[in-house]
Amino acid sequence: MQTSTQRQELKRGYYVVLAGAVLFVIGIVLTAVWTLPIAQQVQKDTTLVQQISLKAGKSISAEFNVTDSERALSVVISAKSFTPMTATLIGHGGEKVVSKEFNETLADSVTVSKVGTYRLMLTNDGQTDTTADIVFGHIPGLSTGKNVNLDAFKGIIAGAGTIIAGIMVMIGGAILMVIDRRKK
Repeated sequence: MQTSTQRQELKRGYYVVLAGAVLFVIGIVLTAVWTLPIAQQVQKDTTLVQQISLKAGKSISAEFNVTDSERALSVVISAKSFTPMTATLIGHGGEKVVSKEFNETLADSVTVSKVGTYRLMLTNDGQTDTTADIVFGHIPGLSTGKNVNLDAFKGIIAGAGTIIAGIMVMIGGAILMVIDRRKK
């Protein structure tokens, strides 16, 4: 026959697992609540080009209309192979704002002085064809000089931390349940 303290010891593991599950769910909600506005902002404030085929020696372009010259204009390019490429940002007056040579990936931000349509030219300088993904525009959290503003992502970071804490608490609860059952 079990005493009331033995029943309470047996239940404490379940309570801890339940508390961990609550933390886990809160973390998922926090992450979702902070991620959706950022995703909407990326969708609204950037030009996305995915899986674009780029033949050797050829160029492609993407355009973005800058309406706020105070915000950094960012470029993120990821190619599927280690191919030498050049990314050139051309201002609305036809002037070259910046040109960067890179292999495989590029992440850069610049401050533009005027509003208007800016064009990004991506040239495959290599001997082999490749495919590339391009994000061009005002990317949340990025500023000039590759600086990342973590304040834009603090809710996502807090949500991920809460998810991890919830998992750890659930594991601790499961361990308590096993320990309590062995005491029986």
